[in-house]
Amino acid sequence: MTARRVLMMVVLLAVIVAIPALAQAYPSEATPEMIEKLPAMKLWQPDPDGPGSWIPPDPDTDCWICHGTQEADERSGPHGNYLTTTNKCAVCHSVHMAPAGGVLLLPAATVKDTCETCHDGTGGRGVYGAIAARGLTVESQHSVEATNAIPGGDPSTGATATATFSGAGGTLTCTDCHSPHGNNVVEPFTGDRARSSVDTTVTSTRLLKKRPTTGTEDVERYGSDWCGACHKGRLAGSGEFGNHPVDSSVTQTDTAPFHYDNVARVVGALASTTEMGTLGRNNFGYVMPDPRTPEQDEHYPICQQCHEDTRAVGNVELQQIDTTELYSVTATDGVNASDNPRFQVFPHESNTRRLLVEPTTSLCTNCHGPMP
Repeated sequence: MTARRVLMMVVLLAVIVAIPALAQAYPSEATPEMIEKLPAMKLWQPDPDGPGSWIPPDPDTDCWICHGTQEADERSGPHGNYLTTTNKCAVCHSVHMAPAGGVLLLPAATVKDTCETCHDGTGGRGVYGAIAARGLTVESQHSVEATNAIPGGDPSTGATATATFSGAGGTLTCTDCHSPHGNNVVEPFTGDRARSSVDTTVTSTRLLKKRPTTGTEDVERYGSDWCGACHKGRLAGSGEFGNHPVDSSVTQTDTAPFHYDNVARVVGALASTTEMGTLGRNNFGYVMPDPRTPEQDEHYPICQQCHEDTRAVGNVELQQIDTTELYSVTATDGVNASDNPRFQVFPHESNTRRLLVEPTTSLCTNCHGPMP
C-alpha cells in the first residue's frame, strides 16, 4: 500500500469520526438531503482513488457513528453511558472544526442547531416539525431560541415573567430543560413517545433536568412541580391567581403529590372506578369520574392531565373513556392519522391551543359533569 493511500485512509477515518449523529436518528432512512444538513458533514469517499457518492451508514455495522459504540449493551445514544471504549464525545463535539463564535465546541452555531442535527423534524420525524409535515397547523409550542418570556412565570401575580435562559440572547433553548449528558435528571417515567416502529423503551428520563434553568430546587419526579420550575405562578397558591388547581407540593403538604407515573386513572374503558398508575402509554388518566373516587379524593389533576399530546378522550355524561378512545400508537411521528394520540411530541409543540389534550370545552367535561 502506498504512503499516499495510507495517508488518505487516516484522513478518511478522522472525517468519519467527526460526523455527528444522523438527522432524526433513523440512519437506515437517511437521504443525501438529510446528510447535507449535518453541520460538520464531509463527503465520505470509500476509495480515495475513485471518489463515489455518499453511502448511508449500515445500522448493522455503523451504529457507532451515532451511538459512539457498536456494542448493544452500551448503545444508549450519545447522552450518557460514557466509557473508555466509546467515542461518544465526538458525536456532538467537534474538537478542531467547531464554527467560530459557537459554543462548547459544538458542530453548529447554537445549542438548538446542534440538537436538531439529530432531532430535526423537517422530514416529519422528531419533536419539532412532525405536525407541519403531516399538513396540520402548529397551534402552540415551547418556542426555542426565540423568546425569554414565561407564561405564568411570576409567582406573586401569575402573570408572564421573563428570565435569562441558556440560548442565544438569553432565550429558551433545549438545554434549559434537558441534560445532554444525562446527569442530574428526573426519575425514569413511562412516556407516550415511540421513537421507532419497534420501540421497546418503556421508561426513560427523557433527559429532563431535576432543576431546569429557572428552578430553585431539585424535582425528583416529572409532574406539576417540574413544570412549576418555570411556570411558578401556576403553582403559587394553586388557584389563587385564577389558575385551575394542580396537584403539587404546594397543595399537598401532608402527603406526596401525584406525578406522571402515579395518578388516579380509570381501570379501563367505560369504567368509573380508579386505580393508581402511570399516565403514559394509556388514555385512562385523562378523565376524573364525578363524583370523585377514593383514589382521587383530596387530589387535583397534575399539569399533564390537561396539557399533553392532543387525543380523543372523555365522555361528556359520565367522564369515562369510550372503547373508541383507547390509547393506540402504531407508527412514529404521526404517520398513522388514526393513532390516539397521533403525535407524541409534548411539550414541544401541539396542534391544539395552549398545548391542551383537547379543545377547552371538551377538555373540561372530561372531569366536570354537565351543569344542572
